[in-house]
Formats: sequence, structure tokens, C-alpha cells
Amino acid sequence: MKFDPLLLTKRHNQYRNSSINLLPSENIVSEKVKYILGSDLASRYSLTLNGGNAYGGTRYIDEIISNGENIISSLFNVKFAEIRPLSGHISAMIALLSIANKNGKIMAIYPENGGYDGYSQGYLPDILSLNSRAIPFDNKRWNIDYEGLEDAVRAYRPDVIVLGASYFLFPYDLKYIKDLSESYNFKIIYDSSHVMGLIAGGEFQKDIFKFTDIVYGSTHKSFFGPQGGILLTNDEYLYEKIKNNVVWRTMDNYHLNRLAALVQASLEMKKYGKDYAINVIKNSKRLAKNLDEYGFGVKSFDGEYTQSHQILIKNKELCHILEKSRIIIDCVGRMGTNEVTRLGFNLKDIDKLSELIMLSLEKNVSKEVITFRKMFKVKYC
Repeated sequence: MKFDPLLLTKRHNQYRNSSINLLPSENIVSEKVKYILGSDLASRYSLTLNGGNAYGGTRYIDEIISNGENIISSLFNVKFAEIRPLSGHISAMIALLSIANKNGKIMAIYPENGGYDGYSQGYLPDILSLNSRAIPFDNKRWNIDYEGLEDAVRAYRPDVIVLGASYFLFPYDLKYIKDLSESYNFKIIYDSSHVMGLIAGGEFQKDIFKFTDIVYGSTHKSFFGPQGGILLTNDEYLYEKIKNNVVWRTMDNYHLNRLAALVQASLEMKKYGKDYAINVIKNSKRLAKNLDEYGFGVKSFDGEYTQSHQILIKNKELCHILEKSRIIIDCVGRMGTNEVTRLGFNLKDIDKLSELIMLSLEKNVSKEVITFRKMFKVKYC
């Protein structure tokens, strides 16, 4: 058969729309966001220089950008928002460029403790001429080892501590870390990629902007937007540095269709984000409890499973079995309730889903999953 990307895209859409997605790194977007992503903006440019735009035909996108920054600042109740970055990774690069000097020292949660690989020495620190060390971590609590952190800070004297993780279940004791920063003179930046939507909804790390210098991350996990990134701060000096580290330093064209779609998603989040965030956390706690009681193999920490959209599971290989029944999870030991909650799943639906997951370990239940999935469409928009 001749290769046909349009046909394959249609097949992908059919497959995904008849499957239940529990990937914690993905979410589903509204029809309005989809429309904007496929609009004429997808092939256009905009570049503001010295108060004017280098391109013509930008009167409408200029209005979207200027209003979008205000909408997102208001959503998070911060003074400044940079909405142009193309991804959470690029946002991380911009944050580090804006707050750390060359040969500076950072600390971050390392991959062996659920941290993002990009903060390990061979990746962003290497590219940006920084030195990186691991934040001490308590695996029994799945959180920072705070006593160990003070000892490590005293010995290493970091310039920046990077918070946030890829396996992200619980908020941090930010006040403790902020007090440390005042004693040992380091900055705090917070990669909220996984929990951005829960923070926007006011249900995760409620003190985040009180005790951090920059918050940043991706916009398509627990947030309603397309793939992309944002940076948030209340510090005008840092905001100016952030702006100066975008165009021609970390990127050029910022994909106007993505940016306009992000603004639309932020309006949806502003209206529905709190209810959504509350229900995401309720659903993840219920799903974890159900599966644990059924013997699926869910990890718990001091008797608690999660306070976010994520659940950690013991057997990573189950992803292959579940996908035969059109239940999609990742193959690195995580589940997430962010997308099913966007589809309107409530606790009773989570109970039904839990049963289907367990049945899928015994036989193929794809027909039942397809029938169940047809009951739902995108909500909170």
C-alpha cells in the first residue's frame, strides 16, 4: 500500500477516539482549540521588534498575543507571563538561562527518583555550561529528603534549585526550601509541566508563587492547551531576562496557531479549571484505591497514593496487555486521570474503568472499552 499520511492520521484519530487514554503526559483539546490549530495561522509569522512588527498581516494575531499574556497572567494570578516557548523543555532552558550564570551550580530531582532527565548533567546543564547535582530524595515518602537537602545545600552551595518531576505525586514544602534559600543564597525555579493545570485550578502547590522565582512548564498534560510551554514570574527583572532569552537565543518562530490555541485553552481553564482540577485529583485517588484493592499493583507512600493526576504502578509491562484492550498507559510505570477527567469521567465512571482494567488482564475487552468510550466527549469548555 502506498504511504499516505492523511490516511494514517485518520486511522490514528479513529483509534484514539475509541480508546481510553490514561497517559499522564497527554490531554485532549476542545474543538475550538483544534480549529485554531488547523487555521491559517499555522503558516504565518509574527515578530515584534522595537515596538513594531517585522511582518505584515498581523493585526489579529498581535491582538491575540497581547491579550493572551494578560489572560494567562490573570489565570495564575502573577504579574508576568511569557507564552511563546514551543515546549516545556525550551521553557526550562529559558528559565535556566535567565537565572543562572555560566559555570553555575544547580540541584534538581534526578531520574532515578522520578525527576526529568533533562536536568541531569549530560543534557541541559551540559548545553548551558552548568554543573548539576541531585536533590536528596526520600523514596518512602516520594518527596524531597528535607534534612538531607540542607546538608547537601550547605556542602554544594547551589545557585539554583530546580523543583518538579516527571513522576509527580505530591507538592513540596516550599516554605522550608525558601527559608533555606535565604540562608544559603540560591534561587528557586519550579518545573510544573505535569501539574500546570492543577496549579491553574488552584488545587496543587497553592503557595507556589509565594516561594518561587520562576514557574514554568508545558501546557498539554494537566493543562488544556496544545503542546507548548509558558514561564510565569512576579519578578520584573527576571521577566525582562526571560523575554530576552526567547527570540534568536532559544527559538525564532513561535508558531502562531499554537499560541492562539493556548490562549483559547487558557480561557477554558479560567472558567472551568478549578472544577476540573478538583475532579482530576478525586479521580486519581479513586482509581489508585480501586486498583490497589483489586491487586493490580499500585505504589503507595505513607499510606497515600497521590495528590496529583498521576498514579505509579509496580509492573511497567502491563502497558502492553492493557493496550490490546484499547486502554493506554505509559510503559514507564505511570497512569494519569487528566484526560479521562476532561472527558467528564466521575467517580462511578472511574469504578467502571477500574473493572475494565482488571478484566483486560484476563481477556481482551476492547469491544467493551469502545462502547464505554462512546459515552464521553470533551467537557470543561
